[in-house]
Amino acid sequence: MDPEQRRREWLERLQAMREIGAIEASDENALIRQYDERAQRLREELARIAPEYLRRVDSDGEDEAKRWLAETAEAMGRRDGEETRQALAAATRNHA
Repeated sequence: MDPEQRRREWLERLQAMREIGAIEASDENALIRQYDERAQRLREELARIAPEYLRRVDSDGEDEAKRWLAETAEAMGRRDGEETRQALAAATRNHA
């Protein structure tokens, strides 16, 4: 899924949450901002990872570099997921 499609789906989910009263409009706007900030951080992080991956291919071999990349990507995904959960929990707690 491309980043724009992922963002559209996120916006649709937030709108649905607002429509059922799970979050306020201000929460929706804050969650959109947080999503965009996380996406920008991810792009920046990926730009830093690419040169390190290439360095590891040269020094450790492709298989080892791929293992490192998989571990790094998994950690990034976990961190992003946790940040998303925390933001949603805060928004729904504020509304309750």
